Amino acid sequence: MKKIIILLLIISTFSMIIFSEALRSFESSLNPALLESTGNRSFFELVVSPDLLIYQNAYSTSDMFSWLTATKITFDFNELYTSLNGADLTFYTKDNIDGHFVANIFGFGLGAVVNVDLKSDLIFPNDLVKLIAEGNEIYQTDEGSIAFDLDSSIKAGLYGSYNFDSFSVGLTYNFFMPILYSKDTNIEYKFSTEDGILTAELNAKLELYSSFNDEELESLSFNSFTDKLFSNGGQAIDIGVTFGEPKDPTFGVAVKNIGIKPANVTNEITYNETITLFGDDSEESSPTTESQSVSQEYSYPLGVTGFVRIPVLVLDVIPYGEYYFEGQTFNWGLKAKTSLLNLLSLSLGIENYYDFWNLSLGFGINSRIFESRSEFSFTDKELTQIFDMRSLSFKTSIALGF
Repeated sequence: MKKIIILLLIISTFSMIIFSEALRSFESSLNPALLESTGNRSFFELVVSPDLLIYQNAYSTSDMFSWLTATKITFDFNELYTSLNGADLTFYTKDNIDGHFVANIFGFGLGAVVNVDLKSDLIFPNDLVKLIAEGNEIYQTDEGSIAFDLDSSIKAGLYGSYNFDSFSVGLTYNFFMPILYSKDTNIEYKFSTEDGILTAELNAKLELYSSFNDEELESLSFNSFTDKLFSNGGQAIDIGVTFGEPKDPTFGVAVKNIGIKPANVTNEITYNETITLFGDDSEESSPTTESQSVSQEYSYPLGVTGFVRIPVLVLDVIPYGEYYFEGQTFNWGLKAKTSLLNLLSLSLGIENYYDFWNLSLGFGINSRIFESRSEFSFTDKELTQIFDMRSLSFKTSIALGF
């Protein structure tokens, strides 16, 4: 009996200091109504959240860290070709900075949101890596292309919500536009050897599109951004509903990027450069940049999202997902969250996001007025290789409010 009482006391004490934790305003990209989930901050909140993902499939993170202390770095293309195991050599980054300000007054939420997003990838075909590692055959021409893709954009808008008795409705009206993006851009290469002389040619022609011309891109300012955003920018609405307590929702659904009008892209910028190697001699053309007026449309894909919070002892287990109709893209994840004394937070999650697997560990500290959260993730395109540590992603959120 005494042992049972002691055990019950231990369990009771543990349950008093460990709390489950729902999705927060830091995850509002999933559902705008989550901007009401501000934790202990009942009146206003200011948040900045940078998010960085850099992926490559050539070297492990430990190898790259060793370069920091190395006096000489040597790249072995034979070793690189073998490590790729037939895959293309890929470099990919997806970075964004998200921020919002929200004030709550008598059940109404009002505020502003902003997001700057960058996605880019560079793909070297496996045949090119093999060619560099093993060399080419005499009197044979090897040619192909290196794929390059870029998409950067900015979004800013106004937020409004209302908290009903058992659910909350949140809406953002967004203005958006591309900063710079590409379309099906390739860098062509050609290798040939005759009479023992190697000839190599690299021809780069990058067709880029923007709401700015090349001169404006070199001298961007806040005024030029806002002028273009309201004159050429597109407009879209995100609307979401969460059920349960506004600061502790149990279930939510949203529709994102409901198009009002697409952004108007007015400039095409073409970058040209050719590099030729003939034996020991080299020739490099002067890079040229041409800008011409075009009229194209740019928009974000329409999507639907959802999440549900399942309390399990002192944890919140939260499955979530989003589906975009264009390209039939489905992203999903599962996260377990908890907190100690509502002061220290801890999370563990796994997700499949745009064909990347992420295994994350997050932690944070919350003193009500100030809150900081960070999340580290192992990232890979193959789940079985996620612990190879070839790529990492990092997200941090800093909040101020009361």
